[in-house]
Amino acid sequence: MKCDVAVIGGGPAGATAANELAKAGLSVALIERNLNNAKPCGGAIPLGLIEEFDIPADIVERKVTQMAVRSPKGRVISMSMPNGYVGMVRRERFDKFLRERAASSGAELIEAKMRAVKQTTDGYQLSIDATHSGATEIHATYVVGADGANSKTAHELGFPANEFKAVAIQQRFRYSPELERYHNLVEIWFDGEVSPDFYAWVFPKADHIAVGTGTEDVNGNIKKLQARFREKLDLKVEPYYEEAAKIPMHPRKMFTQGNAALVGDAAGLVTASNGEGIFFAMQSGKMAARTLLKVMVGKEKSLAAYEKHFRRQYFPIYTGLAFLQWAYYRNDRLRESFVAICEDKHVQQITFDSYLYKKMVPAPLWVQAKITAKNLYHLALGH
Repeated sequence: MKCDVAVIGGGPAGATAANELAKAGLSVALIERNLNNAKPCGGAIPLGLIEEFDIPADIVERKVTQMAVRSPKGRVISMSMPNGYVGMVRRERFDKFLRERAASSGAELIEAKMRAVKQTTDGYQLSIDATHSGATEIHATYVVGADGANSKTAHELGFPANEFKAVAIQQRFRYSPELERYHNLVEIWFDGEVSPDFYAWVFPKADHIAVGTGTEDVNGNIKKLQARFREKLDLKVEPYYEEAAKIPMHPRKMFTQGNAALVGDAAGLVTASNGEGIFFAMQSGKMAARTLLKVMVGKEKSLAAYEKHFRRQYFPIYTGLAFLQWAYYRNDRLRESFVAICEDKHVQQITFDSYLYKKMVPAPLWVQAKITAKNLYHLALGH
């Protein structure tokens, strides 16, 4: 089989790239090893993503406007989002929708496991094991690697290694009387007993509650942390589903070379502090695809323009959130300070406005001065 572009991985990043390329009239092979698979994920998406990528209402299972953060000592700061909402999606439904949209635009959806990919004189040769056909090889001029944190594409083509910095576990619980309070509430726990360096969460979905935690300690303690979180939530019911995954918390040193580009988790495009990945996955898929189209018509010299553009637009956010995690997630005294600062209405407004559209929202100088003073005060007192 020959095509213009082989997109390896059918998650949000790969499906978005395939859709953009197919809409432009290119022949696209979208290769996904398991069409029933979905990455373990909290499934929270910002309003800006829903609007920009035309996500239909039935895919967004909850429009959550209430949020609470909890400190190690049990201090709870309740917040509301007056100018928008956090959309909650179920990844198996969300990813399927994105893949089917790409297919309706003309991409050929192939369920297959990729065995190998190598560069040739005129493009790339992929060896695959197709589930429902006898296909064994694909020849493509361009390759987009969207095959997750353990990207085989990146490994085969010699990209710098992805830096794994966290592992997350999540369990799904059916709604019960003890969980009814979460119908319109996202709850985030900053507590060393449930996550020594990240956070734990409760996210509401249409028919279940997702409860999970993450940590940079990848040495097998994640299940103990999750068990402690359930104890603190006083959950007596048992989960009906459990999922876990590694999370790359730092972008690769390089995610384009030749006619190949990495997007989403394969490029390590998950932010520190909040572990946000879906928005940046889809943006990277879109940027990579549009850059590729410009390269084909001579408006860009190479796919390196995609990486340059992505870094310029979004790395201020990555840098800011990495500093936030370093400053406040290291111990419970700092976490107490962080939760205390969240009580400030200006902090809440800036946070929500920035989250909804993933932009660094500037604040007036007097607000910046007030927030800085509060930061120093709470850091000094440890609460």
